[in-house]
Amino acid sequence: MDIEQRIQRLEDIQDIEKLTFQYAAYCDDNYNPDGIASCFTEDGVWVVDGEGGSNNGREEIREHFRQLSKHISWAIHIVTNTRVDVHEDGKSATSHSYLLCFCTIGEDAVVLTLNYTNQFVKQDGKWFFKELRGSTHQVSNWDQGWVKQQFR
Repeated sequence: MDIEQRIQRLEDIQDIEKLTFQYAAYCDDNYNPDGIASCFTEDGVWVVDGEGGSNNGREEIREHFRQLSKHISWAIHIVTNTRVDVHEDGKSATSHSYLLCFCTIGEDAVVLTLNYTNQFVKQDGKWFFKELRGSTHQVSNWDQGWVKQQFR
């Protein structure tokens, strides 16, 4: 790999990290449905096991978050330990990261943790989620904690 390819790979990794953090920021902006949907390809997939559900395509993802914002009045998504692997073709990538989320669901203070395994594609020089997949560790009311209440 020559120096230009190495620099491009580093820029791609940074762009994917930025996209991941932008997605989290849209979630923290009252689950901004248009913003979140803009992070995905037209045929993108959003899957989070447990309470999350499965949504296929940008429009279905948009509608999911439109509805979600009616039930979750506040949230902060802390995405950490992100590891990005840009594939040899330079047009697809995989990332793994953790999410720590504090939120208010109805009247309950809730803490949620999960692993993300995400697939990305580069279209017209810009990265998008092809698939966001979350594997939930726990979703617990704050006053119960994950030891007493792994899943609320």
